[in-house]
Amino acid sequence: GERAQRLSRTLHEHTEWGVHIVGYLDPDKSKVGTDLCDSKVIGVIDDIDQVLSNKVIDEVIFAVTRNMFSDVSYIVEACEEQGVKFRLMADIFDLKVMRTRLVDLAGIPLLTFEPVAQNELQLLVKRMFDLVVTLASMPVVLPIMILVGLAVKLDSPGPVFFTQERVGKNKRLFNMIKFRSMGLGSEEKIREMEDLNEADGPNFKITNDPRITRVGHFLRKLSLDELPQLFNVIRGHMSLVGPRPMSLRDVALFDKGIQRKRFSVKPGLTCIWQISGRSNLSFEKWLELDLEYIENWSLGLDMKILVKTIPVVLLSKGAV
Repeated sequence: GERAQRLSRTLHEHTEWGVHIVGYLDPDKSKVGTDLCDSKVIGVIDDIDQVLSNKVIDEVIFAVTRNMFSDVSYIVEACEEQGVKFRLMADIFDLKVMRTRLVDLAGIPLLTFEPVAQNELQLLVKRMFDLVVTLASMPVVLPIMILVGLAVKLDSPGPVFFTQERVGKNKRLFNMIKFRSMGLGSEEKIREMEDLNEADGPNFKITNDPRITRVGHFLRKLSLDELPQLFNVIRGHMSLVGPRPMSLRDVALFDKGIQRKRFSVKPGLTCIWQISGRSNLSFEKWLELDLEYIENWSLGLDMKILVKTIPVVLLSKGAV
C-alpha cells in the first residue's frame, strides 16, 4: 500500500543506513511477484512463518492501514518465535509483547518489538570493547597459539585447526574455529557412540572420550582449544561474552521458542554457564543460564563474567 511505498522511498533515499529490503508481503494475493521499488512482493501476510524460516531476516516492518491491524498479533508472534526484531508503523498501538520502544525514522514513528532489550549505543560499546580487548591480547595470545599449533601438529596426524558451521545471531551461519583436540574422523564416530553419551539434551559427552588426543585433553582443561575463536570475535561472528554457538545438529533438537531467543544475540566465548560449572551442568540449567544472560544483559554483566572466567579456566573447573 501507500504506507509501505512511502517507507520504501525513505529507506532508498538513505542508503547510508545500510538497509536492504528482502521483499514485501501483501494482503492481496494477486500482487505476489510484482515489483515494488527495488524489490518484489514475495508472498502474502500468511507466508510470514515460511519467509522467516527460509531467509536471513534481521527485522520485519508492518506498514499497512489500521484496518489490517488484526494481522499484527499473528506477525508479532511469528517474529517473537523466530527471534526477529519487529517494527510497526503506527502513532499509537497498545500491544504488550517482547520489549517495546519507539524509534523515529525520518519523521515516521515506529514501535519496535525486540526479543531482548538492545540499546544501539551499548551494543556499539560492546563491539568496541570486544575488539579492543581481543586486539590488545594478541601480543600474549599469538605466541601461545603458535606453540599450541605446533603441539597439535606433532601429537597426531591431521590439520591444526578444526572448523565447524555454527548458528549465529539471526540464524546467520559462520565457521567457528578451534584447535583440533580430537583425532581424524571424530565427528563421524559420534553416531557409533550415541549409546555412551552421558550428557542430556543435544550435548555429547563421555568420560575418557577415546576420540580426544593427548594434547587435546590438556587444551580442553585450560580451554586453549577455544583461542582461535578470538578471530571469530574480530570478524564479528561472535562476542567475548554470550551464549555458546550451537551447531545445526544441536539447534534442531532445541525447543523452538528457546532456540529463537538465543538467535537474538551474538554467541560468545564465555557466559554465565562457563563460571557456574561448565560441563558439570545439566542441559536444562545450561539453557536457563543462557536465557538469564539474554534477559539481563548489560556491559557490567559482561565485565563480571570475563573477570570470573579467568580463575575458572586456570583451575580447570568443570572442564571435560
